[in-house]
Amino acid sequence: MGELWIVLAVSCGLAFLSEKYTFAWNGRPSKVLNYGIVVLLIAYLSLFAGLRTSYNDTSAYISGYKAMSAFPAILTDFSWELGDNPGFTLLNSMMKAAGFSAQTFVLTYSILFVAAAVSFLKKYSSSFTLSIFLFVCAYGYLFSMAAIKQCASIAIGLIATPYLLKKKWISYVLIIFFAATFHPYILLFLLMPLLRFKPWTGGTWILLLTAVGAGLFLPRIIGTVVDAAALLGDGYDATKFIGEGVNIFRVLVASVSVLLTLVFRRLVIGNDTQDNIFINCCFLYASIMFVGLFGTANYFGRLANYFVLFPAIVLPMILKKLPIRDRHFLSTAMVVCYLIYFYYGNAISENFSQEFSRMTIWDYLRL
Repeated sequence: MGELWIVLAVSCGLAFLSEKYTFAWNGRPSKVLNYGIVVLLIAYLSLFAGLRTSYNDTSAYISGYKAMSAFPAILTDFSWELGDNPGFTLLNSMMKAAGFSAQTFVLTYSILFVAAAVSFLKKYSSSFTLSIFLFVCAYGYLFSMAAIKQCASIAIGLIATPYLLKKKWISYVLIIFFAATFHPYILLFLLMPLLRFKPWTGGTWILLLTAVGAGLFLPRIIGTVVDAAALLGDGYDATKFIGEGVNIFRVLVASVSVLLTLVFRRLVIGNDTQDNIFINCCFLYASIMFVGLFGTANYFGRLANYFVLFPAIVLPMILKKLPIRDRHFLSTAMVVCYLIYFYYGNAISENFSQEFSRMTIWDYLRL
């Protein structure tokens, strides 16, 4: 996983430069140069992910793209059901009609997700460097290489965040419904307007108790889960929801931000609506992961990953509000623990180097 260590180092280095230094042009601060570094970061992460030829489901996506009909021929047998991902299919057929190669198809979606995720972290994080570190270490970045449809819908959902915070509900809902044409489970984002309450109040306990109950009684309520999935057009059966659960370490990592808000709630919890929504999204992330202990990693783990970016916002926010001594200790401990998790996830639990392959940029330009 040597390449991943390089990606982590380069991305954190670029984030640090964009955050800590104000570059000048002719003696004046230049926002162009500062944001130019962010664009360079987006380009670097996009190229590394977008030039892959294999990793997780990448080969299946490439094969599907090669086999599909181009626009407008695809309209002769086209389904508008959400479960059939009509937005994703239509965009792909247009790319194929425009002559995009299969590798350009992969690269396009990598750029879409990375640009949306990095811009989201840049805008809302109190420590861009730490957020990028968490983005790479805690699976957010690697997930984009495994689930193209889902990450496309997440990218569109992130674009809707300002409308959520400004209470522009119609615009927010319309964007989320558009995102659902790429992957329907983004409709979970429609819960976010309900997450404005203070963490660790009644709403939090309802959320946590619901998750615990759902996990413990999942075999009994699985029929309801299957029926809900069927409404979105997915042909699931009960056996697909019961199997090997989410790795316990993923659940523990997902719970870090939740536990820290409990320990430091007097310092962290306030009346800031943005902070409250983001913290409660972390609760939702951890809760779905917990349910995944009793279900299957493939479904509940991926469902939870709709909220995978929020801990990368919340953890730096928590650290910023702590006394300096506690902040330094927790920052160091956090970096060490996440590096261990990064190594465990990509060298022990799975072997990234064996699964991942990519072409060089020169190979891509010769296509």
